[in-house]
Amino acid sequence: MKKFLILFILFIFSCASKKDCGDIAQKFIVDGIYYFALTAFGGDDLGDVYGDVEVSKEVYDSFNIGEQYCIN
Repeated sequence: MKKFLILFILFIFSCASKKDCGDIAQKFIVDGIYYFALTAFGGDDLGDVYGDVEVSKEVYDSFNIGEQYCIN
């Protein structure tokens, strides 16, 4: 019973942290603000979903187009 309880607690906490990730399709700067254009993987037949995310200069410089970026 104790093992079951530990496994159950681990399962609950592992499901709590969800990350939204996507591939960097484009990097751009607008008015000194750094952005990634991400391609998120669509869950239906409509194809990929695109979205922009603002990042710091350090993050902008550390990722390349085609790499995966996750928003916490």
